[in-house]
Amino acid sequence: MESKLSSSRSADNAYEAEFGEPPHDKCWIVWLIIMLHGIGVLIPWNMFITIAPQLLFSAMTWFYYVTLTIVVILNGSNGLYQDYSAERMFQNSVFGLTADFPAAYTNAIVVGNNICGTFISILSIATNLAFITDSKSVALTYFSITLAVLVVCILSLFYLTQVEFYKYYVNKGKQARIAEHATRPSLRQFCETFKGCWMQLLSVFLVFFVTLAVFPAVLAGTTPNRKGEPWNSDIPKDIYLGLTVFLNFNLLAAIGSTTANFVQIPGPNYILFPVLLRLLFIPYFMLCNYNVDDRVMPVLFENQWFFIIGNAIMAFTSGYFSSLAMMYAPRVVHSSLSKTAGMAAAAILVTGTCLHIPNDQQFNKKMGNTQKESPYIMSDRGYNN
Repeated sequence: MESKLSSSRSADNAYEAEFGEPPHDKCWIVWLIIMLHGIGVLIPWNMFITIAPQLLFSAMTWFYYVTLTIVVILNGSNGLYQDYSAERMFQNSVFGLTADFPAAYTNAIVVGNNICGTFISILSIATNLAFITDSKSVALTYFSITLAVLVVCILSLFYLTQVEFYKYYVNKGKQARIAEHATRPSLRQFCETFKGCWMQLLSVFLVFFVTLAVFPAVLAGTTPNRKGEPWNSDIPKDIYLGLTVFLNFNLLAAIGSTTANFVQIPGPNYILFPVLLRLLFIPYFMLCNYNVDDRVMPVLFENQWFFIIGNAIMAFTSGYFSSLAMMYAPRVVHSSLSKTAGMAAAAILVTGTCLHIPNDQQFNKKMGNTQKESPYIMSDRGYNN
């Protein structure tokens, strides 16, 4: 792997010798635009599963699965489809686009993903505290915000393609692929890419697999008391889930992914080891106050702070290690294969996420029966007309 990193650095030095030093990203405008697209990628999904009236959609299970299946196919295809002859960013996944850029720009997408979740968590808590009960108006407001963000994302694409910093790195990646005859990769080159970054791809998969195994279904089912008992927490009941589960997770994940810009430990050869240790979060949260009314296993961690701090650590490591793995994947292979590696990482991310769609559906059904206890599930009033 060290030889591949050395050859990639040699290609970078050769390009810089021919075309000069890379231009500066003034005011980090390119980084901010890419981060904006990280928000845009997830904001429709997050709005749908977090805020939309669940009873409306749980009545159409077949529609739910068909729609999500189509989304999976389209996103998976977008992650793997490439047309290097055109070299247009619209034909590639956003992770494939940033694969030719410095590592911090790949991480900008993950940072944007987590900032998106944090924003929606705060928005939902604020709505709950404001006692807004007109769910139709709330839904219209939320999805109007989503539409506005997507429009800004589209407009920013046209500006991005005119920035010298962007042009430099896109041309650099294009020249590297031409030099290695990888403008239209063969099956052998695909295999070489996976062979070179399999550890990072497996790390991406495991990070999201573990995270979504417990978030939100298990975490949202963890309460400080049994049904019928007095509320046993200093945190008000109507915002307990919003603060301890959703905002806690999304904020710490955003901090974790941002930290990866400044600290990269462990290196690409050892990232899999701490990622494997994260598997322990699954039994850990099962031993907290999860499903206290119907469980058979004893509760070992009854204090709510075991759950809250555990969620914070799980979220931070999720953001941190997912960022590291996504940053490492395009950079442990030759620069001519970096775009392929970036797209493969995006496809693996989608795969790890979509394995938990049935889990999310069960979460939606469960929360649909306890709407009044959750600030994240709007009342179905107004939808029974």
